[in-house]
Amino acid sequence: MELNSFYNLYENNWITNLILILSVTAIAVLLSCILPFIDKKICKHFGLNLHGGLNEKKNASKYSIIRKTILYIVFTIYLFILFYLVLFARSENETYLIRNSGIRLFIMTWQGFDMPAMEFFEFYLNLMLFIPMGYLLPYIFRFFRAHALRRPLIASFLISVLIENLQLMTKRGTYDTSDIIANTSGALIGSYLFLQIAYILTNPHWRKDHKNYKVWKKLARKGILYPFVRGFRMSRVNIIAKNEEDVWDFYTKLLGLQPKRFIVPTDSNDSYFLFTTGRTQIAIHCLNKDVTIPSQSITITFENLDILKNHLQKNNIPVSDYTLDIYSNQKTMTIIGPDNVTINFLEI
Repeated sequence: MELNSFYNLYENNWITNLILILSVTAIAVLLSCILPFIDKKICKHFGLNLHGGLNEKKNASKYSIIRKTILYIVFTIYLFILFYLVLFARSENETYLIRNSGIRLFIMTWQGFDMPAMEFFEFYLNLMLFIPMGYLLPYIFRFFRAHALRRPLIASFLISVLIENLQLMTKRGTYDTSDIIANTSGALIGSYLFLQIAYILTNPHWRKDHKNYKVWKKLARKGILYPFVRGFRMSRVNIIAKNEEDVWDFYTKLLGLQPKRFIVPTDSNDSYFLFTTGRTQIAIHCLNKDVTIPSQSITITFENLDILKNHLQKNNIPVSDYTLDIYSNQKTMTIIGPDNVTINFLEI
């Protein structure tokens, strides 16, 4: 991506080049530093809880939808500007070049070769163009926020490769591996800025959490299972029920959970259900007799509890009011199943 080419600029047009440098730098700084502060002020005014949990005002959910819509529009505008600058603003070039300079630009400079200043100018602009990409992806989308470094980095790399290949097919600009390196590096800087500015701003307890994490890591190294902890996944919840018909009617007919297994041993009156809910299974041991069963609970995570709550209420299933989960600081609601099993729905 030779960013001076779509303005037909040359190396001696230093005024316009300076304007370009200042413009892309200003955009990156504004998005990284000012956006989260403005966003926090607006959310505080309308009672929105940026770091999850219950909103302070009743009508805050409406403003939450408006906020998300505005952020989606901002990201769409950024994508339009990005693709316009690197693709649509350029005319087809019959003398299209394919270069594989990679990091040799800096290696040759370090070795004493006199490289053109425009090479570094283009590298810098490519770097700055993708800082908003690495910043906005985790800021707006929950999927990228879950792994704020790895997922935006991979997505930005793929988008950069797509841009270079589109330039190759349309013969616009210059296909160069150094552009991919610059774009990916810019996205990495953007993701880092998100963690250092936006994440810290919207998660005021991060210092305490980080301190607790360091304490745990120091103590856990002596634990027997410490080398295997990161490979563990919670895969099954086990509960007990009185009657298999009640279990079938509630979990399968009413809620629509998929029964993966139903086992009836020949040597007892017991029966066993195995339901699947995403990656987690619910195993229910039906005693098929009238006994006293202790209190039990199941916690199921979902992205949007408002949609889920409205759907349950439309089907005449009693749902509790929202409460705040003390562990995650997210909102939660409950329904009651057979044998007074408490089913908690937690927003993630």
